Amino acid sequence: MLPFIEIGGRQFPMYSLCILLGIAGGLVVSAMRAPKRGFLREDAVFSGCYACIGLMIGGKILYLLTILPTLWNHRDQITEPLELIQDLLLGGFVFYGGLCGALAGILLYARQFHLDAFRLLDLLTPVIPLVHAVGRVGCFCAGCCYGRPVDPPFGVYFEASLTAPHDMALFPVQLLESALNLLLFGILLFLGRKPRKKGTLLGLYLSLYAVLRFGLEFLRYDAERGSFLFLSTSQWISLFLLPVGLWLFFLREDAALFYKMNFEGKKNTSVN
Repeated sequence: MLPFIEIGGRQFPMYSLCILLGIAGGLVVSAMRAPKRGFLREDAVFSGCYACIGLMIGGKILYLLTILPTLWNHRDQITEPLELIQDLLLGGFVFYGGLCGALAGILLYARQFHLDAFRLLDLLTPVIPLVHAVGRVGCFCAGCCYGRPVDPPFGVYFEASLTAPHDMALFPVQLLESALNLLLFGILLFLGRKPRKKGTLLGLYLSLYAVLRFGLEFLRYDAERGSFLFLSTSQWISLFLLPVGLWLFFLREDAALFYKMNFEGKKNTSVN
């Protein structure tokens, strides 16, 4: 595909560019939605920045955890540890780790500036699948997170990829996940037009994406995603997140009250 693009005589990784475009689009959408939901545009943008920092940290931590067994098994073959550390820090993220980090960043912002955490989460939740959808296009360009072998026309060759095998056609599961995330973005944006009870959008997103991701993992073929027993790492996380999402969706008032009683600071008087 197209792992790198040349701009002004310099090469830039398409994956990173897609992530940046997705984040920029997500911040714009959040800022546009903020006033109708009782938030300042500045809070939407800055809390989104907290989420981005959490996304990068969480995504990197879970990625390192998934490849630790492989690194340990091949520890005798490591000849340049400094180069290995550089490669690990620059490349490789796991979405679920990024999601947990992003949610933690939003909660941290809400606590620091005394905002309603669940309402802020519902404000930012619809843009999560938007950022994810654009990011998966970057995965397709880079050839990472590839699918199972399948004959053309449903399979494509990633001959320029640094990670995908070049001698077989692979199912472009990245584009399928991108399309499904765009659909999820549209659903959440549509439902978010009217006021909902706290936690509704977050619970719906977690539930729907957990189901989608669990199924999509059967189409994945890359070993880097990690596995335990008969399921991948992301499938185990999906099994955990599904009941969490359903709990938020159906018992959202209890969830909001629990957070307020245990974690939330003094309410911000500037937010209605």
